[in-house]
Amino acid sequence: MGVYNAALIQKRYQENAVSTASPLRLIVMLCGGVRRFMHMAQKSFSAREAGEGKTYLLRAEKVVLELMGSLNLEEGGEIAQNLLQIYQFTLEQCALCNENNYSQVLPSLLKIWEGLEESWREIEKNG
Repeated sequence: MGVYNAALIQKRYQENAVSTASPLRLIVMLCGGVRRFMHMAQKSFSAREAGEGKTYLLRAEKVVLELMGSLNLEEGGEIAQNLLQIYQFTLEQCALCNENNYSQVLPSLLKIWEGLEESWREIEKNG
């Protein structure tokens, strides 16, 4: 099996995982994506690859925007409002992040998103 075939199989597997996932599972996956992109941005900035770091931050921001769009503020009450504040804070911090201050911004954002992802995993696990 060639590299192209393996990549195609992986892509189809991921598409299938997303298309068949429950709404809760999708949230877990999206939170993991934000965390993963921020981690990759941090590594890129550390390696003095600012352009790559900014690209990963933009990807994280896009996922956060997707999560924001999924909030139901009317039915979600205080929890939805709190999540909205976290999402807005994340976007603000990403906008402030550049190659000069990433080391101040990204570690705290990573902790927030690790905690969010873990919380959603627990909710998913406990149904």
